[in-house]
Amino acid sequence: MKIGIAFDDHDSQIAGCTTHFGYSVIKAILKKGAKLLDFPWLIRLNPNIPWKTRGNAAVAIWLNYDDPLTIFDIVWNMSLEYIETVSRADKMNRSPGIAMVAESKTDVLNNLYIKALTDVITLDVAEKVARKTGALVRGKRGIIGSLASLGFFGEFTFEMLVYRKPEYWGTARKISITKNLDDFGFPSLFGNYDYIRRKLSIISHGKDPVFYGIRGKNPVTVASASKLILSDEKYDGKLMFKTNQGTDAHFIKTTKNIYGTIIKEITVRKISKVIGGDVIIEDENGLKFIIYKETGELNTVTSFLIKGDKVRIWGDVKPSSIYGSIIDVERIEILTLEKKLMKRNPKCTHCGGPTESVGKNKGFRCKRCGNLIKAEKEINEIPRNISEGLYYSRVYRHLTKPIFLL
Repeated sequence: MKIGIAFDDHDSQIAGCTTHFGYSVIKAILKKGAKLLDFPWLIRLNPNIPWKTRGNAAVAIWLNYDDPLTIFDIVWNMSLEYIETVSRADKMNRSPGIAMVAESKTDVLNNLYIKALTDVITLDVAEKVARKTGALVRGKRGIIGSLASLGFFGEFTFEMLVYRKPEYWGTARKISITKNLDDFGFPSLFGNYDYIRRKLSIISHGKDPVFYGIRGKNPVTVASASKLILSDEKYDGKLMFKTNQGTDAHFIKTTKNIYGTIIKEITVRKISKVIGGDVIIEDENGLKFIIYKETGELNTVTSFLIKGDKVRIWGDVKPSSIYGSIIDVERIEILTLEKKLMKRNPKCTHCGGPTESVGKNKGFRCKRCGNLIKAEKEINEIPRNISEGLYYSRVYRHLTKPIFLL
């Protein structure tokens, strides 16, 4: 029988990782004779949910097994043991949950997946979906992400995660590399090197069991790239995930709701720079957009916008104590630029020297030779410091599609 089983919220601030729990589950069910039907899925959901971790990921596994209830009980018992002995998630305000569904019911979960990417879902909504699809669920809030991940569809990439042995958890990660990973397989490999800070971006930094992760479009290339990583530390194992990372999945549906995402074309009415260097754009309807200093080039570019410029903005709707709501900008496309004009006094018609006004509608007098001229102020176009095009934040989200994959 073809079934999908998924889990969420098995990590905590101090230990554990939902993908690591998935790695443990796969080892256990393979020993029971289950057959995997696809790569395990690493599904990122709404990155704006404040009570979730930055990555907000659930894991789903599709398999063939004749006794689904046995698999469900195995996973649930493993879940209880993991949160008790590894992540201690129940002590850290986490709400682990699992879900299992027959393959024939997954179409109903597609809408839940979309909503979980772009909005906030309450537990009672997830429980209603579970009843409608006949899904088995156990746990608390984690069943939301579990059910949503089983409804995943659309574009995907891959990430191979390498896991540490327990004796290394909490210690510094040390690796060396023989070649820049992205150069090794670009564009089949991406997001593995930070060209701004000139350092690898594959190493995990928390107390979780993840050693490092390699991202890319092609699983063969991703696996081959791991051979370039050298370390004295012996890892516990590794697992290749199919994932919605790097696909812009969080823009699959836009909404004005708080914690939703938005794509909007606007005409700039006002640009202001606040203390600390953040830039705020106000559009013709009074809607506010913030571009944080940490976004780097995006912050710089938007600071040069002027009234009348037309732009397309991708961003996240956040609550604001000052404005009620504000859009946290991820990227911007400058569609058209207004001409920047400046009036200045005309040059002297006799000697070419600078002039000064002698009064309203009375003309100008040359500062050099004293010649009086009757003329209007000249209007000159000032070159803009920016050009039309697409500009990204330096700070990428897991779901953000790199500009070279557009």
